[in-house]
This record gives sequence, C-alpha cells and structure tokens, in this order.
Amino acid sequence: MVSCTMYSYSTTPHVSQLYTGFSLLSKQQDINLKQKLTNYPCHGKEVMKHIKPDDFYGLFVALNDRVILYYDVSDGPKLNEEALELADIYFKRSYLDAEIPSGQRSRVFPLGFNYEVYSKGFNHHECTRVLLRRNGKTIPYSRQIATYLARLSGLSFDPILHRMHCPPKFDQEPRVIFMARAWDPDDVPPGLPAKTKEDLGRINDMRADCIQLLRKELGKQFYGGFAHNSYATRHYKGLLIEDASMSRKKNYVSLLHQHPICIATTGLQGSIGWKMAEYVAFSKSIVSEKLRYVVPGDFESGRNYLEFDTPDSCLQQTVRLIEDRSLRQQLMEENWHYYKTYMVPDKLVLRTINIAKLRLTR
Repeated sequence: MVSCTMYSYSTTPHVSQLYTGFSLLSKQQDINLKQKLTNYPCHGKEVMKHIKPDDFYGLFVALNDRVILYYDVSDGPKLNEEALELADIYFKRSYLDAEIPSGQRSRVFPLGFNYEVYSKGFNHHECTRVLLRRNGKTIPYSRQIATYLARLSGLSFDPILHRMHCPPKFDQEPRVIFMARAWDPDDVPPGLPAKTKEDLGRINDMRADCIQLLRKELGKQFYGGFAHNSYATRHYKGLLIEDASMSRKKNYVSLLHQHPICIATTGLQGSIGWKMAEYVAFSKSIVSEKLRYVVPGDFESGRNYLEFDTPDSCLQQTVRLIEDRSLRQQLMEENWHYYKTYMVPDKLVLRTINIAKLRLTR
C-alpha cells in the first residue's frame, strides 16, 4: 500500500476536491494517509510561507517519502517555478502544452476539471484542518468551524459528494440554464497579470450578450442571468437573475437538476470554470466556449459539448440541442461516463498516484 503524506496548508475551496479524493482513498484503504498542517518542508524549511493559506492554490503530497507530487489548481497556465523545482511530478489544472518547459514535459501532467466538493459525514482529516491552526496552534477560524459543524449536523447545504453528481435524465423538457458572475475590472484579484482588467471586460461582455440573446430567443425555455453583486447591479441591471436567492448553492443545484442543457463560458485567465465541472458531474448536455486547456481522457468538442465563439453561435448550438433529442442524450451519456471515469475525487487522485507509482518502481 502506498503511503501518502498530505501537506494541507491551503484553505481555499479549490483544493477541496483533492482533499476529498485523498480522504476517500484512505477510508477505502487504498492508501495509507498522513496529514501535516504545514506546507512542504525542503531542507527543514517550510516552503512558500510568504503565501497565505487562503491564497495558496496548490497541494504537496509525498509518496512513500520518496516521490514529491505537486497539484496546481490555479486558474492560469503558468507553472509555479518553486513547486516545479521541488516536485518530482507536477499536476496542472489549467494545462497548456506551450507553457511547459521542453525539458519538463515528461513530469508535468494535466490534472483535470476542478470544483468544490466534500465527503459526507465525519472526516478526521478535514476536522483536523478546520479545528487546528498550522504548526499545531489552536483554533480560531470560528467561521470555518461553524460551517463545518453545520455541515456535519445537516443544518446547511454544502457541496457534498453525493449531492454533486447525477446520472442523465433523458425525459426532461429541453430547458436551458446559464447563470453567471459579472467581474469588476477595477477589482482584479491579487496576483493576476496586468491584462486581466481587459480580459474581465471581455468575459463580462460575452456573458451579457449570451444572456440577452438567449432570453430574447428562447423565452421561458431559458433560465439565467447575472448573480446579484454591486458591479452587475450597476452595469447589467436588466440582465440580473430575477430572484437573487437562486444563486445560492442549494438553489443553484436544484435548478441544475431541472435543466438538461447548460451554457459555459471562459473563466479567469482562460480557465475552465467550476460550472463546467458541475455540468459534467450532473450529466448535462453542454454548449461551451472553446476550451483553452487540456484535461485527461477523451473529453472533446462534439463528444462532450458543442462549441461556440460568438453569442449567435451560442444560440445556434443551443437550439440544435433543443431540437435534436438524440444528440442531447449522446452528450449526456458521454459526460456521465467521463465523470465516473475521471472526475470522481478518489478516481481523479488515484490516477495521479498511479502515474507516480511508475517513479517508485524506477
């Protein structure tokens, strides 16, 4: 059995899928899992301590104390140079071959779709992360503690694994959903490239144009709009979701169950957003902008989604799915198969471990 030491420094939800995958493998006794609440120590010193846990979009894992894995779940394609130097194998969420140094391509692999998901019930690894500070110091994080306890007691809705997937529902009416966020270009998240301000404007415009056109042409067959925030209220007041509460996770998931056709647009730094992962997990037929990054397996345009590059082509591809039941069902079946093969958290993590095992045998 492989021994895994997980350096659980990050507190961002982007890493929840990995934490869940490792914990499930441990529970199934596929791995022997240990957890340390620090970042990876190199030569006795903890690396990247200048990055706060909420801003660290990565995870170091040591296999049998011999092979160091690094999981990069950041939006953009650039690799973390410090992590690349330390890791034997590097798994990248936004994988772009052109960004991989030619001498490193044999040890950098696509990680796959990313989304927020947790395991059901008590998880002692998660409990330790929530209740203890790094370096063994106790507690505050009162908000995290309250959220965790509410989830355990069933008092809150959280993206628990059993809630975050569903097999195809072929008999549903072909209704369409597209709920989106409008980004404030003057409030660029820290650490992003200077051109991000322009990119956010383009993202907002594409989403707004798609919402407006789909509303106009599809009428009651379409549900969608921008989530309510100060920027969207100022700039896209006529394109807001009518009921602000529907963007809450519980309500959003309920809506997903009711809509077999889903629209996806490009995210920050060209990333594939969480929505795309959720659409696949819920076996949807998908209309999406072209994917800029590579994911594992045979996920591709025409098989798992229909591609668009303008609002008009978004409408055309959506109408195609509304009218062609056979095509709609084909995409739903393919996405359900892809989810079960590549996206279930324990299977996603196990695939990375199997790649790493090849290093252990050398």
